[in-house]
Amino acid sequence: MDVIATHNNADFDGLGSMVAARKLFPDAKLVLPAGGQEAVRNFLAVHDLDITKLKDLDLSQITRLVLVDTQDSDRIGALKSCIGNPAVEVVVFDHHVEPDSSCAGCSKQSIIASVGATTTLLIEQLRRWHIPVTPFEATVMALGLYEETGSFTFTSTTSRDLEAGAFLIAAGADLNMVAKILHRPLDPDAVALLNDLLEHSEVHYLEGRKVLVATSTVDRCRGEAADVVHRLVELQGVDAVLVAVMMADRVEVIGRSRRPEIDVGWVAREFGGGGHAVAAAAAVKGRTLAEVKERIVHLLTTHYRPTLLAQDVMTHPVKAIEVDISVTEAGQRMTAYGLNVFPILDEKDHYTGLVSRESIQKALFHRLGRLAVRDIMQTDAYTAQPDTPFHEIETAMIERNQRFVPIITESKIVGVITRTDLLRTLHDDVLKVARMRTMRPSETEAEGGGSRRNVKRLLRSRLPQRLVTVLEEAGQLADRCEVPLFVVGGCVRDLLLGIENLDLDLVVEGDGIAFARKLGEVLQARVKVHERFGTAILLSADGFRLDVATARTEYYEYPTALPTVEQSSIKKDLYRRDFTMNALAVRLNEKGFGDVLDFYGGQRDLNDKVIRVLHGLSFVEDPTRVFRAIRFESRFGFRLGKDTTALIAGAVKMNLFERLSGHRLLEELKLLLGEREPKQAIKRLAELNLLKFIHPKLSWSDRLNRLLASLEETVDWYRLLYLDRRMETWLAYVMGLLELLPERAVKDVFKRFPFSEQEAARLKMARVGCHKVIRKLATKRSLKPAEVYHLLSGLSDETLLFLMAKSKGETVKRQVSAFLTTYQQVKPILTGTDLKMMGLKPGPQFKKILDRLLDVRLNGEIKTEREERDLAMKLVELKADG
Repeated sequence: MDVIATHNNADFDGLGSMVAARKLFPDAKLVLPAGGQEAVRNFLAVHDLDITKLKDLDLSQITRLVLVDTQDSDRIGALKSCIGNPAVEVVVFDHHVEPDSSCAGCSKQSIIASVGATTTLLIEQLRRWHIPVTPFEATVMALGLYEETGSFTFTSTTSRDLEAGAFLIAAGADLNMVAKILHRPLDPDAVALLNDLLEHSEVHYLEGRKVLVATSTVDRCRGEAADVVHRLVELQGVDAVLVAVMMADRVEVIGRSRRPEIDVGWVAREFGGGGHAVAAAAAVKGRTLAEVKERIVHLLTTHYRPTLLAQDVMTHPVKAIEVDISVTEAGQRMTAYGLNVFPILDEKDHYTGLVSRESIQKALFHRLGRLAVRDIMQTDAYTAQPDTPFHEIETAMIERNQRFVPIITESKIVGVITRTDLLRTLHDDVLKVARMRTMRPSETEAEGGGSRRNVKRLLRSRLPQRLVTVLEEAGQLADRCEVPLFVVGGCVRDLLLGIENLDLDLVVEGDGIAFARKLGEVLQARVKVHERFGTAILLSADGFRLDVATARTEYYEYPTALPTVEQSSIKKDLYRRDFTMNALAVRLNEKGFGDVLDFYGGQRDLNDKVIRVLHGLSFVEDPTRVFRAIRFESRFGFRLGKDTTALIAGAVKMNLFERLSGHRLLEELKLLLGEREPKQAIKRLAELNLLKFIHPKLSWSDRLNRLLASLEETVDWYRLLYLDRRMETWLAYVMGLLELLPERAVKDVFKRFPFSEQEAARLKMARVGCHKVIRKLATKRSLKPAEVYHLLSGLSDETLLFLMAKSKGETVKRQVSAFLTTYQQVKPILTGTDLKMMGLKPGPQFKKILDRLLDVRLNGEIKTEREERDLAMKLVELKADG
């Protein structure tokens, strides 16, 4: 007799696997050794699956026992007596990989694999042997597959589970029934259990993850407990939940995890239970509820790093001031660095106290600016150490109303935790709960855009393997040097936008130059150092370039000045950047590799397609950021935020752009006009009243609009024609802008902007010479190709494109196009060497002969080398006769 069985208190994966196994063993009897969960019992009360009761079996008649969704002999009731019986063949199908399984060891046929559901393994066998299933059978199997994989949202889900789901849908599985049965509301007993678990729960931070441990004495909900635990995970937005529920004769331990690295299966096995990394259970006898909970906590905190510590949250390095500086100077430094609190150090650099902006302002109000800060500092503030648990610091900050906690090691300040750090850590938890409540089944947490997003997979899928290896080696070196390392800026932005960007900028919290030199040795790259800015460039033999910088902060002595730069933290380094979307970083250290640091809402603004500055004085400090904002707006199809638009209007009103050097403004214009579609950006400059800073007489008009549109069309044509040919696109657009200005204004532009000699010559040629060229090309007389060639040769590609865009007639455009595509490539077959071999003496006549050969070849008058030789000799003879 063949028997198919699953574990006690069977779930739908066990039931669905049994139904699938009966297709493989058609004469087998289905047995539930110790009943099923309440949802399974309710289903079987309506749907007859011809299940045999265990008491009606003669165990001595069993010759083959097929176990599904379990390998544990302690979970199959009286059927345990079959295990080890040489007369009974044991077959196991299970997705729980348990190396010391009691049943798998006795089985000659075992299919055990780490997939999302055991049902998947059975479906694969059905597909292998081409065994058909009915729509109802497919529906029962789908109940197991969808329940066990969380409708394919659990991290244990694999591609094999998805393929199994596709098979069931094709077989006619009723997904409406699946949804109705699996997504049922909690009954009153289940609600009571859920409330009791919530009231008796505590959070533990393990390996940077949030784990909830809860207990309950509500035992009226035995069949629904697993579903309640699943709801608890979703409700609390945690990474894992372990609950202990007191029953009449035992304590039920149930675990659910969203993160395989928090392995609840391991915890369950420690109690004699089973399961896998993301779902597990155990029945514990002989221990009280308190003992079980204590054991759970002990297992977790000894197996994983026990808590979120101060060093995981703190900001470092720290800006501090000396104990003897004056109140006035302290206030000035606060303003320069944008800080509200300073730690104070003595002559040995030991921490002695704090001074706040409020204290500084009050002292200044009372005209005590000359006092030393030692006279007004706070000396009894709460401090912590790097290994202080975060929850202790959180409690102290709230109870003491303290905004700033110094982190101290051997009297030295190694970091600080501010209210912003506190709120951000708490906010991550709240935001995570909200994301999990609103997340669609198809979304992953990373797609939800949270500030703890990890982009390791994005890095490996979107960057060449060579660059990924470089980043990993850099991260490993940073660990050896004990410094935090990040990739920052535009590369991170474009990675999240799905745009290729291989310009990598690394930032080190520490000595960037020293790190760059060590990295150069690892990568065997040449290192070029800029001591003043704390930066370095790594250049490899194959042309790869990597920028490395020290994390730094900056302040401006006056509006539009170049910044004064000092070493700082990654948080401050990102704060000095132009826009929130560029103030993103990705950690490269091995622990946390790929974690996104987003202190200022950059990911949110990328999702909303908004360009936003980080603070209200951004454009005052550096007005060139305005042109960058418009450039990014045009490139990405984003929009300026309302506050950013208002700040631009304020910068215009203050005439800050007049103070900019012509060099800085020209560099930004080159970048803006070099974009793919600069017309929209130029129009935006006009809308924001910024064109006047190129020249007051420059304004938007229909004429300018038509000229720029024609230029864009012409430049696009050129790019398609010459994919590998370099051209200064921006120069063609400057030609277009100057076209609308009077001569006096053009001279002003040349005085304002430091164009190179070659750039100025091309601009002047476009301004003066283009009119003459167009007139000659547009003549009613049909010009020969040689005439067109001599008229246009010597003009830059930018000037030629401007000619095409400026001309209204098709004749001119056709002739310039022919010059670019054909005439430029025409050359005589004969060279000066050939002429010498023909017996001709070198001299001025060589050039005349070769020029004549080129003309007749351009005009199509000769085609062969023989004809060229004949013409060359004829020209020599004519010269001799003359």
